[in-house]
Amino acid sequence: MLNSKHETLNSKQTRNNKSQTLNVSSFEVRVWKKIIAVMFFCLMIYGVSRAYASGSPEQPKEPRLITLSQGIEMVLKDNRLIKSALPDNEIAFQESLRSRSVLFPQVSVFAEKIFSRYPPAIKFGDVAVETGDKNPLNYGIDIYQTLFDFGKNLSNYRASKELYKAIEAHTESVKRIAVLEFVTAYFNLLEADKMILVLKKESESLTSYLSDIEHLYEEGVVVKNDLLPARVSLADVKQRLIAARNAREVALARLNNILALPLNENLVIQDINMQPMKAPEISNAWDIASKQRPEITFYSDQINASSFSERAKLVENWPTLFLDTGYAYNQNRYVIHEANTSINFGVKMDLFDGGLARADLLKERARGGQLKEQKEKLIEDIKFEIEDSYFGFKNASEKIAVAKDSLEEADENVRFYRVKYAAGSATPTDVLGAISLQTRAQVNYCSSEYELKRSYAKLMYSMGIDLALIYEVMDRKHGDTAKTQNR
Repeated sequence: MLNSKHETLNSKQTRNNKSQTLNVSSFEVRVWKKIIAVMFFCLMIYGVSRAYASGSPEQPKEPRLITLSQGIEMVLKDNRLIKSALPDNEIAFQESLRSRSVLFPQVSVFAEKIFSRYPPAIKFGDVAVETGDKNPLNYGIDIYQTLFDFGKNLSNYRASKELYKAIEAHTESVKRIAVLEFVTAYFNLLEADKMILVLKKESESLTSYLSDIEHLYEEGVVVKNDLLPARVSLADVKQRLIAARNAREVALARLNNILALPLNENLVIQDINMQPMKAPEISNAWDIASKQRPEITFYSDQINASSFSERAKLVENWPTLFLDTGYAYNQNRYVIHEANTSINFGVKMDLFDGGLARADLLKERARGGQLKEQKEKLIEDIKFEIEDSYFGFKNASEKIAVAKDSLEEADENVRFYRVKYAAGSATPTDVLGAISLQTRAQVNYCSSEYELKRSYAKLMYSMGIDLALIYEVMDRKHGDTAKTQNR
């Protein structure tokens, strides 16, 4: 009877557990269904947004307008060549502080706690006598100062200061080279733009001429052979126009590289209005360069640093007078004074170092002589650079004067032969030759114009004049002139 009741209770409990399990499992299924539905809805929204984003056309970037002076500011701030040279200044400055540190007192402190297995002791016959504590505490401070070393440390410090000045001059020369590269690339891009305009103008002129010939050919006035030279010339111009556009992209990438911008950055640059410029005499240019070029300053400072360093190496093994003072506490109950203060005047000198100091001295003398020769070579190179820049500027000035006069003549020549051809007294070859001469005159003028601007920048750089200041003044004058004209 009891067993049957017990079995009945067990069966009821089992049914209750199964029903609870079914309820839990059905609840979990409903939860998972909701999660899957939410995830599916999110995926649909994401897919629609991606499809809309990919289908919508990208908005083209607006071109970035920069002037010459603004570009120079960007170069001085972001150019990687300059950024890689700037840490040299900090390194040289810290090196000078390192050389200066030995001129000041050297202060050191110490503290120690000793744990020994046995206390220090000595024998007196058969008796052991302790002489110190087993676990003593010691501490103190020590001050060391070089009093006199025949100027060795001072000479090393002066040499490091001269080296710091030399590194500063080198950094300045790097900045000026970067600015010159930017100015050259800037004018190259402007020249590429002008060349594209010239070729477009030639293409339009040839297209107009070809249209006239085709009209005459349709009317039977000319033969088909008169069409062929014009078509060939037009195809040639189109090919040159393609090459000019590609050259313009390369020039733009070069300019972006100097400015530390993405190579495909769309830039629009503004030309600068340069008034007629006069070159100084070569002798005056050299006088200015000898005072302004940072490369000459670099070698002069290097020579001074070598001279100080040679002086220091000369007295490397000479006697050194020093002062060493300090305070020390040594825990020991067996001594009378556990704390003590001391002052020590001393002299130290290396008697033999195997010839190391003499080798360093001769090495520094040889380096000083090498620097002097390098400076003389640099001076000769700068003189040649000034002469080359001077005659390059003079050449460009004379060429642009000639090219400017030929522009109007070339335009008039084209009009003249177009009229003669319409009247039947000129051949297609005459007209095509006139158009070719017109293009050549425009190309010569554009090339001479930007060659003049590049030559002027190179001449000013050779003389050691700051290009950033020059073009800042020119931009300011150009802006003031534009405002006046607008008024």
